[in-house]
Amino acid sequence: MTQRTGSSNEIPQWLTLSEASDFLGVHYTTLRSWADNGDIPVFRTPGGHRRFSVGDLRRFLADRNASTALANSGELLDVAVGRVREQIQQQGMTWLHGGDEDVRDLRRERGRQLFGLAVSYVMKAQQRDRILEDGRMLGWEYGHEAALGGITLSTTGRAVQFFRNQLSEVVRDSSEGLDEEDLQIRQLLNHFLDEVLYAVLDGYEKTLNELQA
Repeated sequence: MTQRTGSSNEIPQWLTLSEASDFLGVHYTTLRSWADNGDIPVFRTPGGHRRFSVGDLRRFLADRNASTALANSGELLDVAVGRVREQIQQQGMTWLHGGDEDVRDLRRERGRQLFGLAVSYVMKAQQRDRILEDGRMLGWEYGHEAALGGITLSTTGRAVQFFRNQLSEVVRDSSEGLDEEDLQIRQLLNHFLDEVLYAVLDGYEKTLNELQA
């Protein structure tokens, strides 16, 4: 059933159980279990032998990689949020503690949203335009609320920079070494957070002008 055409190095359209397990980098018993559980499509020849489509195998790998990336991003988000809370408590940052409980809850939720959007911006390349727009909107709202609440511009900027530093440190600590992919991640994060900061300043400035008019 395995079809080979053209160059001897060309991957055939259909692979045997052994060939498919090598393609995925797993033991053949693992692949057989996945196929039996319906996790990956399999074709049976008239003789009962399993055959796997290369296209199905590629999609399976892509789905697993995406799931791993999302799981890692969730862990990264939890670490970042935990680090922020720890730093706020240790350093006694009154400029982040101010306001009643509802205000503090909103501020914590804003921080978590910011982290979530930043991680998604790195992980989800096809959705970056939308995620960036969401980040700008979040930043604008933060600046708007800061101006309405009488928070100074310098304090607002310090808060944004604090969250930025915490996220950058988490990403740095999660990287075992500095390679090309790490540099790209940092560049993406810097671009996203720059745009958020600009939106914060814009929201603050426009709201302040309206209050003073």
